[in-house]
Amino acid sequence: MDFLAPLSRNIIAPLWAAWEKSPYLHHYREMLKTQYDQPEQIYMRQFEDVKELLRHAYRTVPFWKNRMDQSKFDVEKFSSLKDLLYLPLLTKTDLRKEGQGLLSTAFSVKDLHVHKTSGSTGISVVTYRDEACQQFKRAATLRSDEWSGWRLGESIALIWGNPQIRKDWKGRIRRALLEMDYVYLDTLQMNEESMDEFADALVKKTPSMLFGHAHSLYLFASYLKQKRSDVSIRPKAIVSTCMVLHDFEREGISDVFSCQVTNRYGCEEVSLIACECCTGDGLHVNSDCLFVELIDDAGNCCQAGQPGRIVVTDLKNMAMPIIRYEVGDMGMWAAKPCSCGRTLPLLAKIEGRVADYVVTRDGNYISGISLTENFAVIIPGVSQLQIVQEEIDRFTFNIVKGYEFNEKSTDKLRKLVKKYFGDEVCYECVFLDKIPQESSGKYRFCISKVGRCFDQQNEIS
Repeated sequence: MDFLAPLSRNIIAPLWAAWEKSPYLHHYREMLKTQYDQPEQIYMRQFEDVKELLRHAYRTVPFWKNRMDQSKFDVEKFSSLKDLLYLPLLTKTDLRKEGQGLLSTAFSVKDLHVHKTSGSTGISVVTYRDEACQQFKRAATLRSDEWSGWRLGESIALIWGNPQIRKDWKGRIRRALLEMDYVYLDTLQMNEESMDEFADALVKKTPSMLFGHAHSLYLFASYLKQKRSDVSIRPKAIVSTCMVLHDFEREGISDVFSCQVTNRYGCEEVSLIACECCTGDGLHVNSDCLFVELIDDAGNCCQAGQPGRIVVTDLKNMAMPIIRYEVGDMGMWAAKPCSCGRTLPLLAKIEGRVADYVVTRDGNYISGISLTENFAVIIPGVSQLQIVQEEIDRFTFNIVKGYEFNEKSTDKLRKLVKKYFGDEVCYECVFLDKIPQESSGKYRFCISKVGRCFDQQNEIS
């Protein structure tokens, strides 16, 4: 399938990393060992990392110094990871309100990597990472991706929104040598023609990995089942990410491609949080990069089998310390370790972000998660957003205004509606104080009340 992959993995990738002066492959090799450490070793390593992070944040970030002083949180008396419970949660509102005020004075903003996203709740937030953090997370993601059966250097096909493809000479060389030239299906432009072309490309050259949003993978699998039963696409690995992977979606995708689906969980603010391995026993927490808590409504730690709010502390981002950050999703600890032998903390399941597909009059299928990312990030002053497709040509935008919301915001919204849905669409904006979670704890940030041809639960059986 990828006969040049060993050459890319063993020679080209190390040489490229050396040229970039990137330590990610060194971190990756270390992580292959630490995933089997004794739980006590993992705990102590996280404790030391958290303590160093807290000291750094107190010394160099005025926001954290004020917060710790106000809550009477003494870093020097930090003696257990449970002591974090005495520190208030960091919220998406904090990230939006404080912005660069959360940056460490030890770094210059011009040297940092900027990440902007709608987040899992339709709230646009901006975070910054230093280069060392970026490379550490790169290594952790590589390790988890390889749990799927894919290996570095093998080809990947992506079902994704707004694919960012570098077209300069360096980007073209990198894709050819390291990434085996990615193949994309843009989730903002999915229709029968684009899915046909994507299917033909995958038949011509079957990728080692198929990667995408859960519902995008399922939509494409449903389309193949109904419209292209003549094709046979057999990747070695499938990785689903960005949103809840429902059981019926997992089964449907696996059935069409004859391949196990690996569920990966993360968010733009802290990157990879947890990922399944080949056993399917649960999701291994990325504890080399993060410390994860599950807490109940009273703020207490949850036990195995008890659902709780997911709270993360980023152990590697020294430029913008993210401590006790409430992601907005729900999770549950597994009752026993994974049978694979890895000793990383194990989540039994994730309950969180959910989005529908929007269907347009001309037959396009637009990913709800891609839509929300575009609308919430591009429109100035949107604190939180939910898109509701009431009918084929009628939408409601539930909006929580931020302080920057003005006439330019409504004008940008109008232009985006025209761009993605057409001239004939009518819509209304409903301004709310808060967009609540569902009773299940999930956020539905894109809801479509219009029936669809290819992604109904009973279509693949």
